[in-house]
Amino acid sequence: MKKLLFLLSALGLGLFGCQESKSVKNSPPAGIALSFDDRYVEEWTRLRPLLKKYNAHATFYVTQFDSLTPKEIEQLHQLVLDGHEIGAHGAAHIRVLDWLRGGGALDDFYRYEIEAELLSMRKAGFKPVTFAHVGGQQTWFTDRRLLKDYFILLRDVSMTERRVSLLTFRQPVFAIDDIYYHFDSNPKVHSLLIDQYTNITDAQLKDGLIRAKNTGSVLMLLGHHPLFDSSDEPYAFSVSRLEKLLAETQRMGLKTYTMAELIRLSRR
Repeated sequence: MKKLLFLLSALGLGLFGCQESKSVKNSPPAGIALSFDDRYVEEWTRLRPLLKKYNAHATFYVTQFDSLTPKEIEQLHQLVLDGHEIGAHGAAHIRVLDWLRGGGALDDFYRYEIEAELLSMRKAGFKPVTFAHVGGQQTWFTDRRLLKDYFILLRDVSMTERRVSLLTFRQPVFAIDDIYYHFDSNPKVHSLLIDQYTNITDAQLKDGLIRAKNTGSVLMLLGHHPLFDSSDEPYAFSVSRLEKLLAETQRMGLKTYTMAELIRLSRR
């Protein structure tokens, strides 16, 4: 087992080195791209002072938009005025593969999950151009239409730990290639989940910042419910940890990006 772990670590370091050699001249500065999912609008609004403190911009992926109150919609508009992005995350938070396995028609998925949310958001004055897959479920053929007809970027999910049956597979943050954006016009990306149940550490996140800085790339991160107090809620992240991350990001001279900025800057 020790030999296997050593081999995996060596492979990770090799991949890290390969990516580092791909730095592109005149590309935008290295940085991070934060995104937050679902509909925790009140809690997201409470993040505003912290994000302003570190001049950080983020993307908020909203689901079940037509159930938001007028106050919540106004709060989302305030986030836009602060320089943040409001993205789409599905009208009913439907996982596309579950929908298809249940016998749902693909055209109905686009109609009820994508077009219905876009209609609600546009009526409220928002113009979403990026989409976060629900539950990390996607296929090449659904992505093809989502990019052709609706969005300029699709975001999926990566984790440091994956559990399959009784086995747990782990990989260090610096070795997960798909969570680093290299301004290569790739419209399909992955963000690293930092919620509590992932057991990610501050040291791991710092490793990610170091790789982003050294390779001129952008570390993409995502969370769900901001926790301002201690709690064991799994799909939530500590705001105090977020502040440590933003402070380290600022100390290292890294920039923050919205998800739409990543693809637009890479296409200039």
